[in-house]
Amino acid sequence: MDYIYLLDYLLFTFFASFGVIQIASAKKYSGKTIFGVVLLIASYVWFFASRDRNVPTIVEGAQLFFVFSASSVMSLILTKIILLASRNKK
Repeated sequence: MDYIYLLDYLLFTFFASFGVIQIASAKKYSGKTIFGVVLLIASYVWFFASRDRNVPTIVEGAQLFFVFSASSVMSLILTKIILLASRNKK
């Protein structure tokens, strides 16, 4: 149960962080901004609507911190990969 919760939290924070990075990196209101907002809202809806999150678990705050840190770094790496791939096409 707890590993499933950590995996769900990893996916939630990864997509939410990726959406926030897309919003922050958009120079003007564009498709990138819309994509970031949709990704951010969809990740919140999926995480909180998919199952009951008010069950007691043994997941500690330090574990959630490391999962959040890892997912944020992964979203930064994915953003960098996409940026480099789009620059090479031009």
